[in-house]
Amino acid sequence: MNQQLNNINNTASSFNAVKLGLSLCVACALGLSSASVYSAEEIASQVNGAVSQARQLDAPASDDNDAELRVAQLHQQATLLTGNAQTSLKVTREQRMAVHQKSAATKASQQQRALAQQNQVVYYDFSFYDAQTRLFEDFDYDGFYQAFSVTFDADINSSGGDVQADVFAELYLSQNGGPWIHYYSTDVFTLNADSSFDDYEVLTTLANGYQTDHYDVLIDLYELGYADPVATVSSDDIDSLYALPLESSDRDAVYVEEVYIEEVHAGALSWFSFSLLGAFAWIRRSFMNKK
Repeated sequence: MNQQLNNINNTASSFNAVKLGLSLCVACALGLSSASVYSAEEIASQVNGAVSQARQLDAPASDDNDAELRVAQLHQQATLLTGNAQTSLKVTREQRMAVHQKSAATKASQQQRALAQQNQVVYYDFSFYDAQTRLFEDFDYDGFYQAFSVTFDADINSSGGDVQADVFAELYLSQNGGPWIHYYSTDVFTLNADSSFDDYEVLTTLANGYQTDHYDVLIDLYELGYADPVATVSSDDIDSLYALPLESSDRDAVYVEEVYIEEVHAGALSWFSFSLLGAFAWIRRSFMNKK
């Protein structure tokens, strides 16, 4: 009987050990998977060598001191990301729009559109009231900046009064008239009719991969769940989005001229000079004595 109980206990212990081993393996696998996902997200947060952060403003654009503080914070973030990320494949505006076309065909997007239509009983459309840019950080003083901000105010046009809509924006840069290249996607935010207190600001540092040149800016506004832009503004419409003098931070290095100083040891040269003079005087004296 005792032997039978021992066998049962041994079997139970073996089962528990196997169960514990399997649990550890699953935990390790999940841990490795999470680490891989985190690493991928960290690299993906830098798009085409540009690091951006954004916020919706609940008040008009703030003063220069606040802007400088945000730039300093952005540079700290860019320093961490730039060391881990490489310049990725640049995505054009057409390619980005194709992604939204495919996304809008999903069942979830169709439900979002149906819900939006139920909530809004009046017709409305969208427009950009204004868009402004500011330039920051030119360390080598060549007139080309590595950091800039884009602040835009989009409105809902409607005769129905207080209309709200959930939207997001895609931002693009064009180098000297070239194709529009995507550099940032905003989060979803809410527009309130034609309110002047829902501006959106995107602050960007070009970390690498941007040549020293002039760049135009384009902004596409999307209503959540819809395939096509509901409003667009670019350098064709507003002068402040035209010909921004930009370059990535790896081209904005400060040149420090190195100065070399050669030390002359006057003591050693003086002893050597005295020795030559003494030898010359001795030779001259010997020559005179012979005469």
